[in-house]
Amino acid sequence: MKVNVALLEDEQSEREHTVSMLKRFFAELNVELSLTCYSDAQSFLGNGSNFKDFQLLLMDIILPDGQPNGMDLAREVRKVNNDVAIMFITKTVQFAINGYEVDAVDYVLKPLVYEDFALKLKKAMRYIMLHTEKFIVLNHKEGTTRIGESKIYYIEVMLHYLIVHTAKGEFTVRGSIKNMESRLSKSFCRCANSFIVNLRHVDGVKDNCVMVKGQSLPITKTRRVAFLNALNAYNGVM
Repeated sequence: MKVNVALLEDEQSEREHTVSMLKRFFAELNVELSLTCYSDAQSFLGNGSNFKDFQLLLMDIILPDGQPNGMDLAREVRKVNNDVAIMFITKTVQFAINGYEVDAVDYVLKPLVYEDFALKLKKAMRYIMLHTEKFIVLNHKEGTTRIGESKIYYIEVMLHYLIVHTAKGEFTVRGSIKNMESRLSKSFCRCANSFIVNLRHVDGVKDNCVMVKGQSLPITKTRRVAFLNALNAYNGVM
């Protein structure tokens, strides 16, 4: 997985400090980081057509006189990208608390402390995972269907076939569950040898069963711990 991040920070020392923390965080998370830095509002706005390419924007709210502030820039971003995660970096919460106006995921106070910053970044990553759609192609008897992962509920093995339960109905495809598992993101996890579950559609876990869209699927003893750990991580304990 690669995350495209933009950082707007006019102070060079602050910018370098933030960059070092970002590199440390993504290295610890074992996630590839693609980082673009901006030192002023003009260069940032000049990249307007590409705002949709970013998944996370880290923006200083208070910029030098004569430049739009970070909140104004965030409003411009929202005109072309409703899904990008926006996080404000500021010395005061005066403006940051109004982040709901642009659906900001959070704000972090200067001077940045890694432990606090990392917690905020984890929250942003959860947001990104929910808003980044991956598509897979299913080759079935009726033809070919391209479907987003968020539309897949769970997958089960039936003899030499896989039945993919989705919001669009059921699709029967030939293949192994191991191969299918390798094609899917970390939003999916096996609860048993014959079932792969989309964690975003888990309604709950009771005893040795997981509830997915009204269906009760088994959790085997050998996979229970790994499945619950994956579910907890997906829901916020990363």
